[in-house]
Amino acid sequence: MIKSALKWIFGILGSLILLLVVAYGGFHLWEYASGGKYVQYLTENSETIPLEQQFSYQTMESDLSASKLIMVGEIHGFGEPCKFDVDFFKYLHKNHGVRHYVAELDFVQALLLNDYLQSGDEELLSDILKNWAVEQGRNNKSYFDKYRAFHAYYSQLPDDEKFEFIGVDKTQDLALTASYVNSLLPNGSTETTVSTDIDSTLHQIETLKSIYSHSPDMLFVLTHIASNLMETQNRGHREDVMFGNFYKLYKQYNLAERKVYGYFGLFHAFQYRVNGQHPLASQIRMSDLGLADHMLSITFLLNDSYMAMASNALPEFLRDKGPYSRMPVSADNMLIMYMYGIKDFKRMTPEHHKSLIKMNAEPNPYAETTRMLTTFQVLPVTDLFEMNDAGKPYTQYTLFVRNSDWAEPME
Repeated sequence: MIKSALKWIFGILGSLILLLVVAYGGFHLWEYASGGKYVQYLTENSETIPLEQQFSYQTMESDLSASKLIMVGEIHGFGEPCKFDVDFFKYLHKNHGVRHYVAELDFVQALLLNDYLQSGDEELLSDILKNWAVEQGRNNKSYFDKYRAFHAYYSQLPDDEKFEFIGVDKTQDLALTASYVNSLLPNGSTETTVSTDIDSTLHQIETLKSIYSHSPDMLFVLTHIASNLMETQNRGHREDVMFGNFYKLYKQYNLAERKVYGYFGLFHAFQYRVNGQHPLASQIRMSDLGLADHMLSITFLLNDSYMAMASNALPEFLRDKGPYSRMPVSADNMLIMYMYGIKDFKRMTPEHHKSLIKMNAEPNPYAETTRMLTTFQVLPVTDLFEMNDAGKPYTQYTLFVRNSDWAEPME
């Protein structure tokens, strides 16, 4: 009786395993077999080079010229996006006159980062990034090296070609903000201790407004810091706060007649709804800023690569020793994340190469399809994106990278 039951159970399990193997193999075979026209499209509309080289950007020149806002969405924790950020901004600065870098930093962090550009003060840079929203970049050599490269580039520019950072994130570091506000007190009035209580900082701002009543620029800075502190008190939704900050600063700095560069996490650069929410780029597109037809989004996609992830955010068996783990990440990993259509990209981009691909050329086989818009996973280790507006141009360019190393934490 027991033998018969065991035989029946093993038979059922064997059949299920066989069914899964057939389904798994059939899916991959079908994805590969149906990918011919997509591979051809990607090949004809891309620039593919070895990792150590720099793009010419010639395939996107006409799009760059026509765009007023150019946004890049990185996946935090990889080394290659850090290098691309510096290289691409330099290209835009030299060839398209870009002088404003909108960043995933809060307002005060960006103000102080502009001071760092001038001074090169490493302690200041460490303070700025200490409580940065991008956790992987707080104590990370790759991210620090990125800002060091920006400082070196800034230092050799003539005064009329200098650039500045603009922070649009919600307040991330109350202590840094309070310290900055305290530093604005006239000489001799600086308090010996700085309170991180929001109400105390708001009260101090009101005092400073009377001191700087004849300085419109400083009054704006103080008012803007105060509004962000109140958003923190009210627990404002981060994406809405980011858009509100972008909107105010875009108008305050008269950026409508300028070309602007923005560098953010991946989610923020998508131009349509993701997981039922409108990311920053989508809110900008729908706004009255007049940018809907003059926006360009470039988003990263990485394969066969390594990512710095906080160890405490991973299951025990995936952790390395120390606060960060060097985690293998691939967009074709069925366990962690699989993006339907990823094989098309792998077929046209060799290992240790990267491809800058125009995703909206005509005729476009990706239009009105879920290919490259559908992801799934077996283990819920990372968040998945559900694209709610199928067929819409979420991004105009994809930067597909194979074999990126992680963004290296400092020892």
